[in-house]
Amino acid sequence: MFIFDAPYISDIALNYLVESQHPTLLTEFSSKIMPDGVNCLSRDEARALVGENNGSWLYTNSENSIALIMDLLGEDSPIVKRVKFFKNKLQFREATKKFFPDIYFKEISSDQLGSLTFAEIGRPFIIKPTVGFLSAGVYRVDNAEEWAKIQNDILAKTNKAASTFSEDVIDVSKFLIESVIEGTEYAIDAYFDDNNEPVILNILEHRFNGKYDMGDRLYVASVDIIKSNFSRVEKFLKQLGTIDDLRGFPLHVEIRIDENGVIRPIEVNPLRFAGWCSTDIAFYAFDINVYEYFIERKKPLWDDIFEAKKGREFAVAILEKSRDVADNLFFDYEKLEKSLTSIIKLRPIDYRNQPLFAFLFLGTDASNAGEINSMLTLDPQQFLSPLK
Repeated sequence: MFIFDAPYISDIALNYLVESQHPTLLTEFSSKIMPDGVNCLSRDEARALVGENNGSWLYTNSENSIALIMDLLGEDSPIVKRVKFFKNKLQFREATKKFFPDIYFKEISSDQLGSLTFAEIGRPFIIKPTVGFLSAGVYRVDNAEEWAKIQNDILAKTNKAASTFSEDVIDVSKFLIESVIEGTEYAIDAYFDDNNEPVILNILEHRFNGKYDMGDRLYVASVDIIKSNFSRVEKFLKQLGTIDDLRGFPLHVEIRIDENGVIRPIEVNPLRFAGWCSTDIAFYAFDINVYEYFIERKKPLWDDIFEAKKGREFAVAILEKSRDVADNLFFDYEKLEKSLTSIIKLRPIDYRNQPLFAFLFLGTDASNAGEINSMLTLDPQQFLSPLK
């Protein structure tokens, strides 16, 4: 069963819902944009279907639907307990510390932010909401001077980012302090099959513009990225599957792999793949419709994909809005498209009401790979033009 919700539903998802006729529970948001022909369920029908599947094989594209799922199934349902576990970063760290004993972590309340000193932690650290989403409220702190600068406005900035989400998605009452996990960062879209075995649908390299960049600007996919990491990622996911029964459960997992090939988890996001429409990079890069592969329990034929897509590099670039756009300006998407040669798909976002301008799906060969990396320093503000 699917539940699609705000802030965005991709055309790939919408088309698949019509073509496949897989059951979908409408939300207030999705009911306004769903095309004719979608197999829509009432709440009672949805509740019964999830019960028949023992809480498995449910997918949502948005964490905004978590409150709906909790209301629909009840706080004591296994799937709600599983969602709460993965959403709470402290609980996740406690459950996995036997696998990763070198990761330091500590929870503090928002009231303690002002009095906390760097000396109390005694090492560089990452601080973020215990229950969070995207990179809202996530900071790296290497010394006392940096903490003094961040300390004064971390709560205000996190509150602003959280204002459009429920507390089930971002809760600013508690923050988690944890070790700086070094290495190359990757994002994984996967689900667990009926045997509680992981099925990998994509492995993306999350690239940054320096060590203090905590943003979500650029995710890159290629045959080399997946082939070189597949075995160790699969082993890690199998380890994750020993924590709970994850059959029929989709996940978006963020990890780092150090120079010795050791994986350490950053976080696990339940019931979904990469946020907004980022997961669709699997379709543009490898012809994998993740919605279809999950709900129909399909497994990618990776050897065939590797042969067909070798030598190519793909990416999704998320063009965020650094400040509100004045009423006399507009974002010139045509100008943006003309400035790049590797665009496969440009998806405009309602930037008047959302924190983003666009999602760019890119594809190129090695000779033009520099254009993908240039996304890290691209300033979207340059595409603002006066209204005529």
